[in-house]
Amino acid sequence: MANVFDGIVVLDLSRGQAASVATMIMSDFGADVIKVEPPGGDPFRSMPGAIQWNRGKRSVILDLKTPNGKKNILQLVQQSDVFVENMRPGATQRLGLDYATLSANRPTLVYLSHTGFGPSGPYSKYKGYDAVVAAKSGRMMMFSGQNQRDGPNFTVVKSASHAATMAIVRGIIAALYVRDRTGQGQKVETSMLKSITTYDHCSWIQGQMLRKDPVKYSSDIPIGISRPNPHGYLAARTKDGYWIQLANIMERLFRAEIKALGLDYIYNDPRFDNAPFISDANRSALEDLILARVQQKTLQQWMDIFTTQTSDVAAEPFMNSYQGLSHSQIIHNGHIQTITDTVVGESTQLGSLVVMSQTPGRTRRPSPLPGEHTAAVLSRLQHHKNPAYSRVMTPLPKFPLEDVLVLDLSTVINGPLSCSLIAELGARVIRVEPPAGDYIRTTIHGLAAQRTMAGTEDICLNLKTKEGQTIVRQLAAKADILLHSMRPGAPERTGIGFEELSLINPNLVYVYAGGYGYDGPHSNRPSMAPIPGAVCGGAISQMGRDSLPSPDENITAKEVKELSRKLGRANDGTTDHNSSMGNSVAMLLGLYARERTGKGQYILSTMLGNNAYANVDDFFWHDGKPERLLPDNEGFGLNALYRLYRAKGGWVFLACLFEPEWHDLCRGLGRRDLISDVLFSNPSDRKQNDAVLAQELSSIFLSHEPLYWEKMLADLDVACVRAEDQGMFHFFDQDPHVKVTGMLTRVETKSIGPFWRYSPIVSFSHTGSKAEAGPLKGQNSTNILEELGYTKLQIADFKGRGVIDWDPEC
Repeated sequence: MANVFDGIVVLDLSRGQAASVATMIMSDFGADVIKVEPPGGDPFRSMPGAIQWNRGKRSVILDLKTPNGKKNILQLVQQSDVFVENMRPGATQRLGLDYATLSANRPTLVYLSHTGFGPSGPYSKYKGYDAVVAAKSGRMMMFSGQNQRDGPNFTVVKSASHAATMAIVRGIIAALYVRDRTGQGQKVETSMLKSITTYDHCSWIQGQMLRKDPVKYSSDIPIGISRPNPHGYLAARTKDGYWIQLANIMERLFRAEIKALGLDYIYNDPRFDNAPFISDANRSALEDLILARVQQKTLQQWMDIFTTQTSDVAAEPFMNSYQGLSHSQIIHNGHIQTITDTVVGESTQLGSLVVMSQTPGRTRRPSPLPGEHTAAVLSRLQHHKNPAYSRVMTPLPKFPLEDVLVLDLSTVINGPLSCSLIAELGARVIRVEPPAGDYIRTTIHGLAAQRTMAGTEDICLNLKTKEGQTIVRQLAAKADILLHSMRPGAPERTGIGFEELSLINPNLVYVYAGGYGYDGPHSNRPSMAPIPGAVCGGAISQMGRDSLPSPDENITAKEVKELSRKLGRANDGTTDHNSSMGNSVAMLLGLYARERTGKGQYILSTMLGNNAYANVDDFFWHDGKPERLLPDNEGFGLNALYRLYRAKGGWVFLACLFEPEWHDLCRGLGRRDLISDVLFSNPSDRKQNDAVLAQELSSIFLSHEPLYWEKMLADLDVACVRAEDQGMFHFFDQDPHVKVTGMLTRVETKSIGPFWRYSPIVSFSHTGSKAEAGPLKGQNSTNILEELGYTKLQIADFKGRGVIDWDPEC
């Protein structure tokens, strides 16, 4: 079978996880990725996950500071379609590898530049380590309160890196799509700071609305900071001491859970007769009943009930990544594969990001040794002349995907947010909502829809009616991409199954953004946000070292409830966002494959698979694999040189990954004595005496304000930043870097008036990105139906009979 990127050559000069995983994904789908490493190799090879994210690539070692190295890299550029770099601003210009220089001789080149904090602004030179971005932006405040202390809490899952990975792939594919149609390459830019905004679907707009109308919005549940677990999300301990995640936020699923637990009698109690819609006090009492009930059966007994006796309860055990590798649905979907690595031998690694029916991914080779392919690649330079790109230059579109129509039949966050990300690239997205509206509109005054549905149009259709099904099929006949998140069987009952729609639109890219999959042992089960967090290891890792008692340890009901609370905070729900980013890439992979092969296809993108990718630094196995580094039980960080510290009047986050950074830190702190101290003289000694070093640094950082340390150490190129301690809203509302780098765009809606939304995550040099507000329910119903040829009289009839609907404010 053909591959998505057959014949595409990617020159990858990046280091670290984010861009490396992006080019790994491209390699899995057919690209020839040449990893360019400095003499001695990429220093990030020391990270355990490197054997996974370097796989499938060829490695060459070039010294770009020498004339010969410069000559070779420029020749390689002439044979490449995509150039990827994540150097800090100014470095590529000094090396003569900036976009202006390279594109002058290679106008078809797609040049991807990825930074930590963007190409300009006060923080542009800061090192873009994942936790540095998470701390600075306020992402760590989403876990505030997890460990019963104030301030930010360390985040284990590398969310900034995962978001950046998917943004990089989106940007590259969109630019290739334009190039193949116009003959023109361009520069594509994104940053970890921009990318991390994908995780905030409501606190930013919620903060603005609270300021605008404190009376109306003051009763809203706080998002992120010290939030309670949503109704229906509960971690519970079983009889044999294991923990299970219950995730039934929808009323129908919650009632199925209560029935499966044998607690139906609660509806005879006036405190619970309207559950899950009950007061906080009654909710706490109900949780006590559920926690006590779950402790009456073993994990295996409960999972047998949830998997064989009902198909309407979302529940999974809490697992670490190693245990997640054995989940039967992950195995069934091909989300893992066996690769024989040159260094570690047989390994279990992630499979391809998504399952594509016509252009499936596959890993071509294991991670290369440093410079393994230098001779072969350079010898090719002597004998290979790259032909000029044959396509005649044509005018560029305003937006990369301005001719693309996406039909979105998904719900809540997982699917809609992915389509919003595609809308930022210029695609026209038409959302199909049920008459009652999407669930996301029922919380915090529907504000979250201004992120999850941003940039989309909306038609409200009753798909239980014959007319509604006819209309949605008419839309599917015109669409380039269709995405849905219904469980297996539902699309066919609704008349929008893949086989049926392929008959009327054989070029359709059909994406199932499912929880588990379209078939397999768990495919008919529901999946809500906490489920992949439990299965893929993120939640249990977020809990930290020695945070849960052993299964055979007896603990009190009070202790069970506190641990349940902590697990709920650790399993923060942004697994939906992780999935949405993977779904966005799935749509673009299908679109670009169709552009190159002329064929539509079925694509599976699951919450399990996407969240396994979010844990890419640990979701693999081989003999001798180092254990995942976990934070201390107070959530400060991984070790003394990668953690949060209290400073005078606030917090800082320090990140020293490599030996030279440790030396620079000691000099900056005026403590050169620490370099030669026998307790800290090398990495092994520092690991052995980590608590002592943390105590030493704690006393130092308390002596000055956070910004003092940030500015002073930044001058020495040490990554130490003020850690935001009031949340993402405060950072993006107040920070000077945000104000001068265009990270916000003003939009307006009928319902809430003007407000600021996050700007598009990916930007392009020759085509634009689109930032718009979200629609009201059914806001575009009339216009869309008129486009399909319906008259005003027919539309009024549909409205009167409940086939269509719209918000009264429309």
